[in-house]
Amino acid sequence: MSPGYGACMSKKRETGKRRREQIVEAAVAVIAEEGLQELSLSAIEKKAGMSRGQLTYHFPAKEEILLAVFDRLLEMMHQRVQSGDGKGGPCAEPTPGWERLHHFLTFFLLTPPEVPEFHALQYTFLSQISHREDFRRRLASLYDEWRTHMAGDVAVDLANSSSGLAISSRTLATFVQALLHGLAMQRVADPQAYDRQEMLTLCLHVLGNALGHPPSPGSPLPARETANGIGQHLDKPARGRKKAGPLVPGHAPE
Repeated sequence: MSPGYGACMSKKRETGKRRREQIVEAAVAVIAEEGLQELSLSAIEKKAGMSRGQLTYHFPAKEEILLAVFDRLLEMMHQRVQSGDGKGGPCAEPTPGWERLHHFLTFFLLTPPEVPEFHALQYTFLSQISHREDFRRRLASLYDEWRTHMAGDVAVDLANSSSGLAISSRTLATFVQALLHGLAMQRVADPQAYDRQEMLTLCLHVLGNALGHPPSPGSPLPARETANGIGQHLDKPARGRKKAGPLVPGHAPE
């Protein structure tokens, strides 16, 4: 193989990668601007400035684009979590175990990194897994990756817990996963479905007791920094909620 042939193939692969990224970004833009229901090959072609032939060369079927978009949205969400949208995400405090889970729950319940497009695509995948094995595998892989990471993170705390619960760290991680998934679904349907501060207090009490970190009787839970930089005691009694206005001081409703 001549050096010129190798360079040509490398350039071709790089061009193909850029084209695929361009198509995925165009699809993400269509979903964000017009909604998942408006995502079509024609809409993607128009947004990407490509012909149908160019589109189907890189993605023979629309479903393949959806899978690529799902991965791109997941990447975007991870980036927002890492940066905390500029407010300090859950990875800002890397201490493993209860402290990290505490910070993680606080961040996701009070200042979640909203990616509506990801939620829409996730629910689309869930509704089609009975006849789309590739969608089912992708969701299963995502959930298992998260579950495994969290299980390893809380394993030591759970093993040393005096709660008496005979459960595995994987079961506890699955519970946390189901809890956050269900709360996210409710929040998408109704941003004021529940009081975030009260829900956080409940979650921390339940999981703290399971992991052997119950709050001391009569003492407040540790304060945590919220998005506006104001530390809040998480077990402070909630005031009466108004029909309009922020659910948490300094936080506007979604």
